[in-house]
Amino acid sequence: MSAPFNADEMRTIVNSIITYVLNGASTKLPIKEKDIMQTIDKKGKLFNAALQRAGEILKETYGILMVAVPESKGAKSYICFSEDSGKSLLMHDEKQKNQLILLFIILSFIFMRTTTSIPSISEAYLQNFLKTLHIDFDVPHEYFGNNIRKLITDTFVKQLYLKREKSNSDLETEIKYCYSWGFRAHQEFDKKCLLFATAQIMKKPAKAFGTKYDEVCKDEEDAG
Repeated sequence: MSAPFNADEMRTIVNSIITYVLNGASTKLPIKEKDIMQTIDKKGKLFNAALQRAGEILKETYGILMVAVPESKGAKSYICFSEDSGKSLLMHDEKQKNQLILLFIILSFIFMRTTTSIPSISEAYLQNFLKTLHIDFDVPHEYFGNNIRKLITDTFVKQLYLKREKSNSDLETEIKYCYSWGFRAHQEFDKKCLLFATAQIMKKPAKAFGTKYDEVCKDEEDAG
C-alpha cells in the first residue's frame, strides 16, 4: 500500500491552487488544469487529490463552485462561479454589472426565440433585435461600452456565456454565425427567472408563453 500524502505538502499545494483559482476567477475565463499544474509545479495523484480538496474548500469557505467544462478542447478546464447569484453580482464592478445587463438581454432573447428544433439564432437576427434597443454592434454605447462587437463576439464567447458557431448552409458563400447559450450561461442563469422577467417587461403572464413556460417547468421537474 502506498504511503499517504504528506499533510504539510498537501496543505501547501491546496492553498496554492485556491489562490490561483481565486485570482483567475474574476476574468470569468476558463481555468486550464495544465496552467495550474505549471504554476504550482505539481502533477499526478498528489495534484489530483489536492485539486479535489481545493474544490471542496472553495465551495465550503467561499461559496464558489468549480465545475469542469465538458467541451474542453485538449486540456481539461474549469469555470468558477458563486452559488449565490445575488452575492456574485455584488462582487462585480460597475463596468461588469453593465455588461451583465447586456448579457441578460441577449440570453433572454436567445432563450425566447429558440426551440428544440432550432437551438440557435443568427447573428443578423441578434443584431437587428439589439438595434431596436439602440444597441449597435459597431457604435460605442454610453452604458455598455465602446466595443459592443468585441464584447459579444469575443468576450462573452471566451467566457463561455455564449456559443458562437458558423452557420451550416451550402447555399451561402459568405461566412455567417449563429448564437446559443454557452456552458457558463447554463450554470449561472435561471431560465425561469429570465422568462418571468421577460413576461413582466411585456406585461403578460408567464403562462402566455406556453412553450417556454412548459420548458422551464419540465426543467424544474427534471432537477428534482
